[in-house]
Amino acid sequence: MATSGKKVANRLTGVGKPAGLVDGGAIEALFAWMCDGAPPSADGRKIVAQVCEKLRAAGVPVDRFALFLMTIHPTIKGRRLSWTQADGATIREAGFAVFDTDEYHHNPLPHVSKTRQPVRRRLIDPDCPHDYIIVDELIADGFTDYLVQPVIYVDGEVHTMSWSTKDDNGFSEDGIAALERIRPALTRLVESYVLRLNAANIISTYVGRNAGEQVLRGKIKRGDAEFFSAIIMFADLKNYTALSNSAEAETVFETLNQFFDALEEPIVANGGEILKFMGDGLLAIFPLKEESREAAAVAAVAASDAVGQARRNLDGIQGHPGFRSALHAGSLHYGNIGASRRLDFTAIGPQVNLTARLLGAAASIGCDDVCSGYIGQLLEGRYAPHSEIEVKGYSEKQSVFSRLPESSR
Repeated sequence: MATSGKKVANRLTGVGKPAGLVDGGAIEALFAWMCDGAPPSADGRKIVAQVCEKLRAAGVPVDRFALFLMTIHPTIKGRRLSWTQADGATIREAGFAVFDTDEYHHNPLPHVSKTRQPVRRRLIDPDCPHDYIIVDELIADGFTDYLVQPVIYVDGEVHTMSWSTKDDNGFSEDGIAALERIRPALTRLVESYVLRLNAANIISTYVGRNAGEQVLRGKIKRGDAEFFSAIIMFADLKNYTALSNSAEAETVFETLNQFFDALEEPIVANGGEILKFMGDGLLAIFPLKEESREAAAVAAVAASDAVGQARRNLDGIQGHPGFRSALHAGSLHYGNIGASRRLDFTAIGPQVNLTARLLGAAASIGCDDVCSGYIGQLLEGRYAPHSEIEVKGYSEKQSVFSRLPESSR
C-alpha cells in the first residue's frame, strides 16, 4: 500500500475503464486540480466535498471521509472536518479533554501520527483485527473498508485523514492506489488551510476577532486606522492591589481569569469585542451600526446587559472581589499604534479617555457601575443621576450616573 507516486500513476492510466473500476484519467485530473489550489473555492468544507464527489465519480466508492486536525487555539485542541453523502461536509471541534480519553487512545489516529504509516482495516474480511474501537462501530454502521492515512506537513508535523466505504467489496486495490495518489496534493491543501486557520486563531486570541480579521487582510502598517462610533466599556477588578500584595500568584491568576471569563461571553454575545486586557482591567467596544440616537440606545442596552450578565456569572464564586465598570459613547480611532516593528491594535480618542476617567471615579463615589450622562439618558430606568465630578482634561464637570439595583427597576 505504500506504493510510490510513480507506480500509482502507472496503475491508474487510461480513461473510461469498465464499471466498478477506477478512472485513472479522472484521478489524474483531480490530482492536477488540487495541485492548482482547488479553484475557485477557498472554503475547506467545499473543497472536501468536491474531492469526495470527484473520487466517487472516478469510481472510488467513498462514503465517509474525516480529516483530523490539531489546532492552535486556547480552548480547542482539534477539529474534525468530515463528509458523508447524507450530511455533506461538516466541522466539529474538540476540547483538550477529548485527547485524554480511552476512545482517542484506542484509535488508529495516534498510531498513524506516530509511525507516519497508513492503517487499513478490510471490515468484511473474517480475520479483520478488532484492535480499535472504531472498527466495531464502522461494522455496526454497515461499512466494509476503512483506511487511515498520515497528513505530513513540510515541517514534519503529522495529522491524519480517513476514508470509509459501504461498497459490498470494499475499496479495490486501484481505489487504494487512487487515495494514495491524491494524498500529497490533498496534504498541501490541508496544510495551507490549517496555517491560515491557526493564524486567524492566534491573531484573534491576542488582538480580538475584528482586529484579527483586519490584520489578516494586511492592515498592519503603523497608522492604519478607521474612525467610527461605539459604546465604550472599561472594567477592572476591585481591590486588585490588596489581592496581588497578599495572595499567591496562582490565586491572583485564577481570580483574574474568572473575572475575564465572566465578562467575555456576555460581551461577545451582545455584539461587543474585547480590545485589550490591561493588568486587572479590560477595554471593550460595542460598535454602532449607524450614527443615530436609536442605534446608540440599542448598543448601550447591549453593553448594560453584558455588565449585568457578568455580575450574575460571578455571583456563584465565593470570595470573588467583583468588578467595576464604566460606559460612555462616542467616536474613536481604531487601528495600529506603536513602534515601527511592535504594534498594538487598539482604540484611542477623547471619548476613550473619558470612559477611563469615569471608571477611575467609580471607586471614589462608591459605585460599582457608572456611565456618562449621555449613556444614562439612553438607559433611563437602568441608571440614575448620581453626581457631577471634575475630570482631568475637561473644563466642565461631568455627570455620572450609577446603575440601579435590579429590584428597583
